[in-house]
Amino acid sequence: MGLQLNIQTLKVAFIDLNHMTKGIHTNTVPLSSGLIAKYFKQNIHIDTDIKIFKNPYKFLECLDEWKPDILALAQYLWNSNLNLYFAQRIKTLYPNTMIIIGGPNQYLTSEERLEFLKHNRFIDVCVAYDGEIPFLNIVKRRINGESIEEIRNTPSPGTYSLDSKEELVESTSPTPRIDSLNVFGAIYAEGFMDSFLNDGFHPFLQTHRGCPFKCSYCHTSNHYYNKMLFQSENIFRQDMEYLGSRYKGHHQITLYLGNTNFSLFNEDFEIAKVIREIQDKYDWPKVIDVTPGKDPDKLLKLLSMLKYKFTPAISLQTLTPKVLTNINRKNISLDDFSTFHKKIIREVNQNTGTELILNLPGETKNSFINTVEQVLNSGVQNIVIYSLMSLRGTPISSLQTIKDNDYTVRYRVVPRAFSEIDGHKIFDTEEVVVASKDMSFEDYLHLRGLAIIITVFVTSVEFFPIRKFIMEYKLAMSEWVFNIHNDLLNNPYLISVYGRFIQETKDELFNSNESLYSFFNEKGNYQSLLVGKLGDNLLRKYKTIFLLNHYKECLNIAFSVLKKIVDSKSSLEQLCNIINEIQLFLESRDVGQIFANGYDLLQQRKYKLQYDVPKWLSSSTDNSLEKYRGHFIYKTVITQYMKDRLISLNQMNKSLDLSIQILYRDGYISDFWPKWINITNEKNMEK
Repeated sequence: MGLQLNIQTLKVAFIDLNHMTKGIHTNTVPLSSGLIAKYFKQNIHIDTDIKIFKNPYKFLECLDEWKPDILALAQYLWNSNLNLYFAQRIKTLYPNTMIIIGGPNQYLTSEERLEFLKHNRFIDVCVAYDGEIPFLNIVKRRINGESIEEIRNTPSPGTYSLDSKEELVESTSPTPRIDSLNVFGAIYAEGFMDSFLNDGFHPFLQTHRGCPFKCSYCHTSNHYYNKMLFQSENIFRQDMEYLGSRYKGHHQITLYLGNTNFSLFNEDFEIAKVIREIQDKYDWPKVIDVTPGKDPDKLLKLLSMLKYKFTPAISLQTLTPKVLTNINRKNISLDDFSTFHKKIIREVNQNTGTELILNLPGETKNSFINTVEQVLNSGVQNIVIYSLMSLRGTPISSLQTIKDNDYTVRYRVVPRAFSEIDGHKIFDTEEVVVASKDMSFEDYLHLRGLAIIITVFVTSVEFFPIRKFIMEYKLAMSEWVFNIHNDLLNNPYLISVYGRFIQETKDELFNSNESLYSFFNEKGNYQSLLVGKLGDNLLRKYKTIFLLNHYKECLNIAFSVLKKIVDSKSSLEQLCNIINEIQLFLESRDVGQIFANGYDLLQQRKYKLQYDVPKWLSSSTDNSLEKYRGHFIYKTVITQYMKDRLISLNQMNKSLDLSIQILYRDGYISDFWPKWINITNEKNMEK
């Protein structure tokens, strides 16, 4: 059979598009598309013209003069509908363009796959798991003369499709997978992703792929991913050398690592050595975004190797035994978890974190509060509470699981994931579990309210000194947090913000995708998305509102509750002066004033302290603040680095307000705090 494409050069488009209406949801290089494209280019032996797109408007411009023969879609939660819009548009204009989709945001069951393909008939083939080999095999069949219909009728290993009889056909052959991540070579050092770096996207690398665990809420729970693939440190070093020289001293550029359980494997320590080499040589990367492993000793060892460290978060999700069984998960013991976090604070002087998921199968309001209480008192410094998502491609999203747990599923816009292109409004949505047979919607709202309190007061780096004080005097962190939650309801300044958060939590939910689309297609409602009134990540948004606009009120309630707790314990009455010193110190962290007025209006200030709060915070000893009593004089200063960071804010995520939200979310808002310099000896010398 002859080549039915009838072309001299095969044109292949990879799209991993991002909505760019209000900043960029994932401001990273499209790594997965880049790896598949690189593998394809290495193993195909005809002339090819390969283009990878992240920006939908650049893709739109390109289509005026360039028609792809193959269109490959990387489907994620935040871009699936945007990608599908373009795929349908291209198929309508160019029926001979073959449409192939891959990525994690796909259905697992045959019933759901069939329904999806019947609703999106322009899709020719779906790749179920890793895309490198299946994509190559599909295109080779097309080049060798098979028609699109023939390929759809007899899918290649690892793929499925809708055949000419309108029936789902799924390959029964073993899904092929590459043996090593080394097959790609040094993708950055070779300049393969330069166009995205030039456009301001942050570098994204992967040095291991797969996961040995089977958590039912996760995409990598399938046995296909249990075998780990690794990249050698030599190839990684080539890419990091290239990136380090490019981003020398650019602390606003994040290094993203697409590894799960980083520090769990021996190979990760070789990678950590390379990162440290680059940090020492180029003063980059300062900010590393990666999912850590949950072996405390290994994680602590790896962190100690780095100059600039990532947040050492060991996820728990829940502590309820029957819920852990329901989701096929086993946690480390709470004692080991607590010991780890205390070690991190003492030995690495680093904030620590964990993640919890609200509404997992079998969880009740009381059992979740019990989990929260234990975690708060464990010493962890950062708790992220997610609502359970019914993510496509995960066992927990199956129709049977939803039925067994009587889940109430609602739909909301993925934060900032919406666009209007040529008059068509496009929304990417997520399915949120807001109630179950074990938890009512009212319970869900109460726990979301608790979540915003934890997000503001526990996950914020601003209030770390309070939390350190609470741990040193063996007070219950949960008592502090729960009392803030109660007292805030009577605070005239903060209750209105809290009330808006709860109301917006209700308003963001829709009974169906159709009702969501109908609502936001109305001009006024779409305008609410554009101005940020609706459609944002609420925990991130309201954490920023609380701390940026109401920092003093938050500080006052935090210390008011702390003083009540201390006053109730006769043995701690002498601590009031110490608490006042901490409050004085924390008043300088009101970044809202800096963002509103800049640094020029911020005068250098001097402070007299009876307790050396800055030294206490930087110390790796277990000494309490009482041990740092004396007479100390400090001044606050503004550095050039801080001024430069302020200027570069817009570059982070193509949106000032989104950049500020992410700084608060990740704790790097601390880059903007005035620096405390001890001038006690200088003053003594003057005398």
